[in-house]
Amino acid sequence: DGFVRVDRDYVAQAAELARAGGCKHFVLQSSQGANQDSCFLYLRVKGEVENLVQSVGFDRCTILRPAVLLCKRQESRPAEWMAQQFLGAVARVFPTAYSVPVETVARAMVASVLQPGKGKVEVLENAAIHELGKA
Repeated sequence: DGFVRVDRDYVAQAAELARAGGCKHFVLQSSQGANQDSCFLYLRVKGEVENLVQSVGFDRCTILRPAVLLCKRQESRPAEWMAQQFLGAVARVFPTAYSVPVETVARAMVASVLQPGKGKVEVLENAAIHELGKA
């Protein structure tokens, strides 16, 4: 319940408030594999929030779908830590395949706002996030 409330409901409410306040372009960080019909809760919720945000009616909406985020966390998540260690090593050979540093995602989010749009809704998958994050 808490995950759904934070990752779907609060984000959708924030989008509605932003639109009501005059926001024209909303940037949403979602997840690789997001799909409202997924049998996995995480991916289903991410897909649901993507649809909710798009329905708010922004002039422009950019959705970023990063793969595994490479970052340091304060809380303990052993499985995620192991995945980050493995994927961090894989990233040396295949840098855009399975992971992305959070700094790259942040740069891509800013760049998406500063550059002209490619339509009303633009979905950026992991490789495109890496490319835009270089800007």
